[in-house]
This record gives sequence, C-alpha cells and structure tokens, in this order.
Amino acid sequence: MSTRESEVTPIVSIMENGHKKNLDELKSKFAKYSAGSVKLIKDEEKGIAFIKLDNPSRKNALSGSMMIDLYNIVDDLEKWDKGKGIILYGADGFFSSGGDMNTVKEIDNCDDGRDMGILMYDTLQRFQALPMISVALVEGKAIGGGAELTTACDFRLMSKSAKIGFVHIKLGITVSWGGGTRLVQIIGSHKALEIISSGRQLTALESLSIGLCTHVIEETTDKSNLDYTTEWLSDHIDGPRETINALKTIIHSARTLPFKESLKRELETFPKVWGSPPHKKALSMNIKLR
Repeated sequence: MSTRESEVTPIVSIMENGHKKNLDELKSKFAKYSAGSVKLIKDEEKGIAFIKLDNPSRKNALSGSMMIDLYNIVDDLEKWDKGKGIILYGADGFFSSGGDMNTVKEIDNCDDGRDMGILMYDTLQRFQALPMISVALVEGKAIGGGAELTTACDFRLMSKSAKIGFVHIKLGITVSWGGGTRLVQIIGSHKALEIISSGRQLTALESLSIGLCTHVIEETTDKSNLDYTTEWLSDHIDGPRETINALKTIIHSARTLPFKESLKRELETFPKVWGSPPHKKALSMNIKLR
C-alpha cells in the first residue's frame, strides 16, 4: 500500500470489509521494538485481573513489544472464565507517558503510524468489550497514548496529585487509538475538543468535575492506591460472575451499538441470568427488600 493510498483509504474498510491487515504480521513487526513489558496477574478467587504497565525508566511509555504484550493479554482475558474485574495501572506510581519515543522514531511515516493505529485500535476495542468491569488507576500522569488507554476503561480512579493530558497536538499529531471517540462519549464533544485542542493536562479535581475521573483517592498511609482501587472495584463486582458479565455486556452494547440494536442485545442477555441459581437464591432470601 502506498502512502497516498493509506491516506485516503478509510480505516473502517481496512478493519471490517475484507481488507483487514494481518494482525500476526503487525505483531511481528512491532515486537522488534523491545523495551519494558506489560504484566498480567489474575486473582482467580476475586476474579480480578491486574495489568501492570512496566517500563519505569521511560515513565511506562509503550514500546512496540509492550503493545504486543497488551494485545496478547486481551487474548488471554477473552478466554478467562472467572473474570469479573480489571485494574490497569503503571509501575512506580506513574501511569504512562504514551508511546515510547524510541519506537515512535522508528515508525515516523504514515504507513507505519497507520499500522500502529490499527494494532492499538483492535487491542483497545477488544479490551473495552471484555465482559468485566475495568478501572484505570492513574498515578503520576497519563499523557498522550497513556491518556487514551484510560478511556478504554469503564472507570478512572486518580491519586490526588495525578494528571491526565491529551497532549498529542504538542507533537503535531492527533489521538489515534480510539481515545478521541471514547473521550467524547465520556465527557461530550464540546469539552473533549477543548481539552484535545489545548493539549493541557487536567488535575484530578478538574477531571472529577467534568466526569472524566470517577473518584479521587485521598492520600493515606494505611493502604496503597492499588489496594484502595482493589477494594473500590470489589464493591462493584460483589455479585455472581455471570451477572457482572451480563451487565457489562449490556452497558457496552448501549455505548457502541445503535439504539434499537442495543435494546435487542439487552433483551437477549436478560434471560441468561433470569432463573439462574443466584437469582433463585436471592428470591428465596428476599434480598430485594433488604
């Protein structure tokens, strides 16, 4: 594909209309840009997956190989039959500074940039669609691609000193991993445009005031921010796994499908949990009235 063709061919046609690029080839291509890692730990008992962005010497910037790690982790979680929740966070108290500059400098042309966009588009679309409730724990900063990563999560918890910045314009680029579209869904087009066009970094309190942040974690000495986030998430997944998965599926459908299709998906999902053992147990205990 020439540069000119890649500039005019809509990405939708590449991804959905029979011209999808071979993702295995893209994985091989980006794996050679190696630095850091993305690590997955699954708590089988609690049903929580912990995803750690681990490249602290570069503020947890995503190298090509880390993008592949994340892609493979989503593959893993799509098959996990005990999952209820996900926490995405960065090593050493810093979320992520976006794309690793060593990787970025190697792919500073239109075609390679498009390939990176396709890879991360696919990864984050599937991540967001996972039938588990996801939380981004933002410590330090989430900037550039790091800010985009946070939008793929259902919730964002921020430490009091944390900041989120869609700083792409300062590099002469746009959001590219779906973060712009998701940001509009979260806070609306008017505010999203103001934030992205200015490239400014939002404090935790401003993020909370506009609905980008769900909760600001106050500084405390008795527990870590990760422990706090785990407890917070546990309160939102305190139910049968099948029900949590069904609820997430319904909300994701409402977020991504046309109205009538979403209504249909909700109706199709409901019978899967109605009359289930947890439902019958709750009825016998008169849980609704407690």
